[in-house]
This record gives sequence, structure tokens and C-alpha cells, in this order.
Amino acid sequence: VYKRQIDDYHFLPFLFGAAELVNNPVTSSPDDIHSESLTDKLSGEYMYFSCIKFIREVKKGVPFGESSPILNDISATPTWTKVAQGMIKMYQGEVLFKHPVIKHMYFGSLISFDEATA
Repeated sequence: VYKRQIDDYHFLPFLFGAAELVNNPVTSSPDDIHSESLTDKLSGEYMYFSCIKFIREVKKGVPFGESSPILNDISATPTWTKVAQGMIKMYQGEVLFKHPVIKHMYFGSLISFDEATA
């Protein structure tokens, strides 16, 4: 049984990777992840393609649509801009806005926490 979501911890590489491909002429659409030759070619330079290549290597022999149904569905999105926007919304909903997940976030000098005043 495969997870039907993108893992909380491993979500950020997909978010950053999608943002890296916005307005990038190297790939015309998110559907390009289904081309193994293109994935192999771009995985050394682009994070999203590196993540897709890793999934293919770890789940060898399993159709991509079965092993990663959410990523497979996302690949039908028309532009990388829409993918990046959707990833941000999904990260907020699935990670940041869920107390059991965010309660483990460490705040410090990079991510500060300012208490609200009444």
C-alpha cells in the first residue's frame, strides 16, 4: 500500500523544485516527468526531476501512477507556475496548518515566532 499524499518531510524538495521550473525553458510542461530520458538528463540540475528519478529507482517495476498517484495527477497540470502555486497551498494545508505536524517546528533566528498581543 502506497501513501496517497506527498510525505511531510519530503514535500519541500517538490515545492522548491517546481518553483525552480517556473518560466524555465528547459521543460515545456509538468507532463515531461513521464519521459525517463528527459528525467535522467535533467535530474542532475533540477530538484523536481531529481526527486522523480529517485522515486523511479526506489520503486522500480511499479508503474509511476500506482507508486506516486498524487505526483502523477500533478503532472497533468498545464504549467509549472500552477504546480508551484498548488504545492504551496498543499504544503500549507497538509503541513503548516496541522497542529500535530507544526508543533515539532523549531523556531529560532531563521524562522522567528512573534507572539500575538491582545
